[in-house]
Amino acid sequence: MIFKDVKLLKFHTMKNRLRETTLYLVFCAGFLAINLPMVGQTFPEPFNLSGGTYSFTEWDSASPSGTFPPNMIFHFVSSNQLAPFYSDGSSDYDCGYNHTKRPRINGLLGDGISILTTSSSQYNNCDSGTAASRFTGEVLVALNASSRGNIQVQWKGETVAPGDGNGDPLNPRIWNLRLQYRVGSSGLFTDVPGPVEYIASTTAGSLLTLGPSLLPSECWNQPLVQVRWIYFESSAGVGGSRPKLRLDDIEISSDVYQGINNPSNAYGSFDIYPNPASGQFTVRTDVSLQGTIKVFDILGKELLQKSFTSPINTINCSGLPAGVYIVQVADGERGLLRSRRLILR
Repeated sequence: MIFKDVKLLKFHTMKNRLRETTLYLVFCAGFLAINLPMVGQTFPEPFNLSGGTYSFTEWDSASPSGTFPPNMIFHFVSSNQLAPFYSDGSSDYDCGYNHTKRPRINGLLGDGISILTTSSSQYNNCDSGTAASRFTGEVLVALNASSRGNIQVQWKGETVAPGDGNGDPLNPRIWNLRLQYRVGSSGLFTDVPGPVEYIASTTAGSLLTLGPSLLPSECWNQPLVQVRWIYFESSAGVGGSRPKLRLDDIEISSDVYQGINNPSNAYGSFDIYPNPASGQFTVRTDVSLQGTIKVFDILGKELLQKSFTSPINTINCSGLPAGVYIVQVADGERGLLRSRRLILR
């Protein structure tokens, strides 16, 4: 009987301790949720390109922290980026736009925004105290490209203040703004072919307009496309301060997407050379029956057509402007071969 009472006492003791531990963990979780800063990043509402051209031309330094231009957001990254990066930023930029210390984004009114990072992380509350891993960053724009093609991005970059080069102003740190894209809101970003980027100058006020740059066709007719500008170091120079770079006058235009016929049951193959081409190009097919070669613009409008009776054919394209085109080949007996992209210079 005494043995049973001892076992029962131990059981209740363990049960009480488990209940106390559970309550303690719940309390700690609640305390942390209240007292730790929010982390993680969010994405803006996409701009519908069917309604016209996206435009960003100004941002006020007095704009409240936690607010962003329409369809745009700024993100911190977890470290000073010493090379191009392709993963997401770490958290939303939540500081004011008139800060003068540590990593920051400043509003420049009609001159857009400036971006600057430092060796020290930005404070958790943007003014003092703990400094977590918060560095600038990235600027991201979301687009709804449903029923839209030929999406082109134009923007301006400027060196507001060059790096000081530790006393050697001709050999400072060089930081870049590079344009990237992805379809959807997850996965890695991809450089817009080129890559398309502004490279910091050793001279203050050095300004460059980039684009219009054509987004790859995988972005066309998509309900969500994200484009972003990343701020990263491409050359350490002899050290010293990082340059402050300006981003302004972003314009993203598009046309109605009409599509290109390219059925999944298309057979055979063909090659185009040279590609890029200028003035003329050659098509070499793996069939020798009579057929046709067609050239379309990126909206699906047929521009050229030529019949062929041999596997190697040269097409005169001197009347077409520089740009991106689609070439389709079909023989008279079996139909369409797969389409290929052609670049004219």
